[in-house]
Amino acid sequence: MVISDKHNVAQLIASFSHAWMTGQFAAIAPALNASTTLVSHQHGMQRGCADITAALSKDTAAGQITGRTSNSFVAIDKNRAACSLYLFGSLNEPNNEPFQFGTTLLFELKKTSLSDWCFEIIRLAINWTSGPAPDELKYWGKLPQQQGWQFGDRPPVIVSELHSPWQRLPAASPPDELTVALQDLYNRYAFAVDQNDIALLATTYTEDVHGGFAPMGYLNGREAVIGMLKSFRHLAPFWQHFADVVKVERENDPQYARMIVARIIPQYPVDQNGNKIYGAHYQLRVRMEEDAQWRICWSDYRPGWFYADELPEFDIGNVQL
Repeated sequence: MVISDKHNVAQLIASFSHAWMTGQFAAIAPALNASTTLVSHQHGMQRGCADITAALSKDTAAGQITGRTSNSFVAIDKNRAACSLYLFGSLNEPNNEPFQFGTTLLFELKKTSLSDWCFEIIRLAINWTSGPAPDELKYWGKLPQQQGWQFGDRPPVIVSELHSPWQRLPAASPPDELTVALQDLYNRYAFAVDQNDIALLATTYTEDVHGGFAPMGYLNGREAVIGMLKSFRHLAPFWQHFADVVKVERENDPQYARMIVARIIPQYPVDQNGNKIYGAHYQLRVRMEEDAQWRICWSDYRPGWFYADELPEFDIGNVQL
């Protein structure tokens, strides 16, 4: 039941994202009831299907948003779900530089029947933008700047320590299927480091984690890794690690597994022929610990472009700095 619930909820949040990008909301309207609430700087606080879809539909009045989603995470605890999702989009105007943006979406849902779910809260945060905003989006108001938070900015829509799925549903059962479990682990890592939630980030590493953490170099032990990532994170106004888990393998010792995570570069997600490409990858080794949670025990980050149909081979244990 939990597996089918996770699948249904994952499909529903993907459908919501597609509806926003296309301006076509009919398919998800049944999951937006009178008490569903949207929280967004760009769209205000809206409640109910009609007001939410009217506010979001304005974004595609001049054309559909081009982009894609990644980093989908779904937690289920009985009749409740909490989810996170990344989305990057682009609006192109003739003879103008494209306007691009990156978004974090958080969802809380409630099960209303044997197979149906309804949105309760949707949090939509624009994390970064590049290029001039089209006149049609001037109502978005002040957009995130390269220098990060500034005096006069509004309180954030998303505070990971209060709103993340891992905070909202801490008792949710971890998935049994290996690929899903490792996807969830990477998505927790990415969300934590992007939201600067260091306590959540610490839950993704074993105490003896080590490896290559470019550009900081070789690091050994969770204290060193978390300390350096925290310091490095303070130098950047925003991060957003769009990525796909593209290869998973269990080792001979069932306590260990490995995965390759491919980094998506929002400005170049495909080549000139439309073929999916990636700009870097992680080689990660993970270990199942006593609390039945997978955690990263070895890591190496490797820049370099490759195609989705020409994935890197596993190279666990070799650090390339």
